[in-house]
Amino acid sequence: MPNLITYLDRLFLSRRRLAYLFLFLIVFSYFLWLNSTASFVDPDSFYHAKIAQLIKDGGPVTDFSWLPYTTLNETYIDHHFLYHLILVPWLLFLNSLVAVKLAGVFFAALAILTFQWLLDKFKIKYSYLYTLILLLANQFIFRINLAKAPALSIIVLLLFIYFLFNNKNKYSSILFILGFIYVWLYGGWPIMVGAGIIYYLTNLKFRPLLSMLAGIISGLVINPYFYKNLFFYYQQTFQIGLVNYKNVVGVGSEWYGFNLFDLIGQNVFVFILLIIAVLLFFINLKEQDDKNWTLFILSIIFFILTLKSQRNIEYFTPLALLFSAFILDKYKINISFKKYNYILFICLAIYTPILLAENFKGLKSALGKGYYFGQFEQASKWLKKNTQPGEIIFHNNWDDWPVLFYYNSYNK
Repeated sequence: MPNLITYLDRLFLSRRRLAYLFLFLIVFSYFLWLNSTASFVDPDSFYHAKIAQLIKDGGPVTDFSWLPYTTLNETYIDHHFLYHLILVPWLLFLNSLVAVKLAGVFFAALAILTFQWLLDKFKIKYSYLYTLILLLANQFIFRINLAKAPALSIIVLLLFIYFLFNNKNKYSSILFILGFIYVWLYGGWPIMVGAGIIYYLTNLKFRPLLSMLAGIISGLVINPYFYKNLFFYYQQTFQIGLVNYKNVVGVGSEWYGFNLFDLIGQNVFVFILLIIAVLLFFINLKEQDDKNWTLFILSIIFFILTLKSQRNIEYFTPLALLFSAFILDKYKINISFKKYNYILFICLAIYTPILLAENFKGLKSALGKGYYFGQFEQASKWLKKNTQPGEIIFHNNWDDWPVLFYYNSYNK
C-alpha cells in the first residue's frame, strides 16, 4: 500500500497539468450532479440572480427602495458588486437562475483546484490526499456549492496566502490587487486584513501588510458606493458578523453555530489531522516559522467562529487542512500501514464508505431542497396586474423576500 501511494504521488506530480484538468473535470461533474435540480436551497441566490440581471440591463444598483422598512432603504451598497459583474457574462447566454447555479458549480470546482495548487506550490507531499479529505468535508462542500460568493472568496483568500507567504518583505502589486479585488467581490474582506495582521505579528515584515492594506483602502474609496460603504461594513462586520442579534431576532440559519460534537463528527478526518498537527506543533514549538504560526492562529480563530456561526466552516476547513499539511510535511509524517497502523487503516476503511455515502446522499438531498425556480412566479404576475407600481406588499417570512424580489421588482 505505501508503494502504491508513493507511485500515485509521483504520477500526480509528473503529469501536473493533466492531473489538474482531470481533477477539475471530476469535481465539476460531481458538483454539477449535486446541483442538478431546478431549485436553490438558499433563497439569497435569487437575490444575486436579480441584481446581476439589473446590472446587465441598467448598470449598478445604487438605490434600493424595495425594502422600505429596513436599513437597506437608507444605506444600501452592493457588497458583492464584483461577483455580480462576473455573473453578467453568464446571463448573456443562459437564464439568470440557471446561470447563477452553473457559475456557482464552476467557482466551487475552481476553489478545490486552487487548494490543490496551493499545496503543490509549497511542495506538500501527498497533497492530493488533503484535497480528497476536503472533498469529504460535508458542510464545507455544502457551503461552497451554494450559488453565492463564498467559493470565489476562498479562491482569493488562498491566492492571498500564497503570495503573502512567498513575499520577501517587499511591496507587492499582487497583494495590492488582491486586496482591492476582495473589497469589490465580497463583504468578508476583513478576513484578509486579519490574516495579514496575524502574519505581520509573526515576522514583523510590514511591507506585505502595507501592500494589502493599500489595496483594501483603495477598494473602499475607489468604489461606486463610497462613502456609504463604510457605515454598511461597520453594520455588516461588527453588528451582524461579530455581535450578531441571533438571540434577539430570528436570523438566517448560517448565523447559528455548530454543536461541537456535530462539527467533529461531520469533519472527522479533518480533526484527526488537526489534532496530530497541533500536538506536533507544540512539541516542536521553538521550530515553528511564521507560516505555521499564521495558519495555526487562523485555524483556531475560525474554529471558534464556526462554533458561533456555521457559515465560517467554509474558511475553517481549508485553513485547518493547510495547517495540518504544513506541519505533517515538515516532520515527514508519512502514510504507513505497518504494524499497529493496520488498526487505523481498518477503521478508515470502515468509516470512509459511510462518509462517502453520507456526502453523496446527504449533500444531494440538502442541495435539492429549498425554493424551486418557479416559486411565486404566478403570484408575482398577479400582483403586477392587480397593484400599483411601488405599492407595499406585506409577507410573513423573510426568506421569501429574495424569491419575490426576483420575480417582482414592480412592488416594494
